[in-house]
Amino acid sequence: MNYHVQRIFRSSVKTIMSRFTGILVCMMIISQASWCLAVDPSKFKSLFPVRLEHEFLQSKETFEEVKQLILDQYYSEDITEDALYWGAIKGMMRYISPPEIPGLSKIWTAEAYETILNSIKGEQISIGIKSTFNPKEGSLTVTEVLPDSPAESILKPYDRILRIDSKPLKGKSLAEVNEMLNGEAETPVKLTVNRDIKVFEVTLRYQKFTTQNLIVTRLNDAVALVEIKQFAADMAKELKAEIESLKNDGFSELIIDLRNNPGGLLMEALRMAELFVPVKGVMLRTLTRETNLQNYVSVNKAPYEFKIAVLVNHKTASSAEVLASSLQDHQKAFIIGTKTFGKGVFENTFTLSNHFRVKFITGAMYSPKGRTWQGKGITPDFLIEQNEKTLAVLMRMDPVKRFSKDVAMITAYKLLEMLD
Repeated sequence: MNYHVQRIFRSSVKTIMSRFTGILVCMMIISQASWCLAVDPSKFKSLFPVRLEHEFLQSKETFEEVKQLILDQYYSEDITEDALYWGAIKGMMRYISPPEIPGLSKIWTAEAYETILNSIKGEQISIGIKSTFNPKEGSLTVTEVLPDSPAESILKPYDRILRIDSKPLKGKSLAEVNEMLNGEAETPVKLTVNRDIKVFEVTLRYQKFTTQNLIVTRLNDAVALVEIKQFAADMAKELKAEIESLKNDGFSELIIDLRNNPGGLLMEALRMAELFVPVKGVMLRTLTRETNLQNYVSVNKAPYEFKIAVLVNHKTASSAEVLASSLQDHQKAFIIGTKTFGKGVFENTFTLSNHFRVKFITGAMYSPKGRTWQGKGITPDFLIEQNEKTLAVLMRMDPVKRFSKDVAMITAYKLLEMLD
């Protein structure tokens, strides 16, 4: 097993957790109050200002002039004014996205946005894989096969998809490849797959299935593992019910696994944080043009009492970073793993008059102590570096079996035991 463990803070675990108290419960959170962990408002500012660095005279007229030149002179007769307007909007979306995530701001057709809505609900119509795209090789590498999906037991992690419906992927953009993997329920899709030295073809059918985003496993009589894959609708209520059951059965320790969690619904992450942060505790600070500095404050008067360790890695992002930073600043849990992804902004989605949707950044996020993690991630209390392939193998194991092999889980358990 490839890993490295390093303690980042010199103070003992007892000192790190000296203010560790119980945690958990309830709903509504928005407040302009500034309870707990006071910060200097002057430190909050735009994280990556978008500005024009040179003079641009007659900008609107110049846009129209360039557009007309393209329509008149571009080599292909297929070019249309609608295509140029679409490209111009996509260009604006890229321009206002952060340098680290150039595709963060987007525009969708009404049909394409239905897929996003289903994902928010924890539902999707797909073949059930997660993958990374290599445009140079023209291949998709499977990183995860979702349970109860059409791909389960047929595709495996590290399979390389070379063609979709006999069409090569080389020269395609990620958006084009994603479009090739979209289809109506029950329609077939043929994949050309490379596994080790074999190349073979499989035909799968798109199916609608529910993604399991919250998994709670009882590891022994005292410790439970809470895996949060991403934040979808009503997950905080599900977690509260699970925690209540654990409490009634005498459990006292939680390992919350946020590794590979890309984020999701911000309000669900805040409601989960509120399960861990007592009344009047600031869980998140945001900076927007409309409200300037705003604090999200817990109204939870009856937090549960658990000892908590949170596992993170470089793929822990956005709303998952909100939960981790809130617990870390309030010393309600210690964080184990590597630096997180570093997405400290949030977006809103707007419906246009033609029913298309656009999404772009409307605010920056800061931890209760006023820390930004944009572009740099959250630093864990205990650094554990794991080989990505090793972690992928571990994550496919039954959690109880994984418990004795996963160095991050082992470290979390030992640290929690030291708090007794």
